[in-house]
Amino acid sequence: MTALDTPIVRVVVAEDRVPVRSGLDAALGHLPGVAVVGTATHHAQVPPLLDRHRPEVLLLGLSLPGGDAVELTRAVRAEHPTTVVIVIAVLPATNDQVLPALQAGAAGWLPPTADRDTVIRALRAVVAGVNPAPRRPIGRDHRGELTAREADVLRLVAAGLTNAEIARRLAVSEATVKTHLNHAYTKVGLQNRAEAVEYAKRHGLGPTEAE
Repeated sequence: MTALDTPIVRVVVAEDRVPVRSGLDAALGHLPGVAVVGTATHHAQVPPLLDRHRPEVLLLGLSLPGGDAVELTRAVRAEHPTTVVIVIAVLPATNDQVLPALQAGAAGWLPPTADRDTVIRALRAVVAGVNPAPRRPIGRDHRGELTAREADVLRLVAAGLTNAEIARRLAVSEATVKTHLNHAYTKVGLQNRAEAVEYAKRHGLGPTEAE
């Protein structure tokens, strides 16, 4: 028997986009031990649902109307510290919100097209008492752990280059760029490209004038 075989994970879904909400409902509806106890399509609906149900998880769409998702995340973490917030975000379109949401206390993010297995992994992590995507604090300086090439890749990511463009710039394969980037993510404790840009700029790995 696994941790999700008994009904212990209560979930509130706060998402106004019908296709996204329907996809999440379909994925969550087939998971043993998971109960969607409330659905919100507006910011004002979220606090009452949290007060009433005290869910283990809030799935929060960054485009939810009626307020700011980052401020809501911060309020939830302050008022309902046992509720884990996972934001629903499309990258890179919402990069400017994902990182602030993570800094405000969100445990991680899921794409709106997340499949059943991805949702299961996130919820199992919650049940286990850890973040869906554990990462080291991005405020700490881990540059000494990066190889020169990994630092180069982060610098070019911060300059706005795609993996293919970085590969051409460094005269390596795109697969090699992905490998360097994944290693950098692991060493530095990054979860996505938005955090990579933030980290690179914060620690002097931003683009040079030549770029």
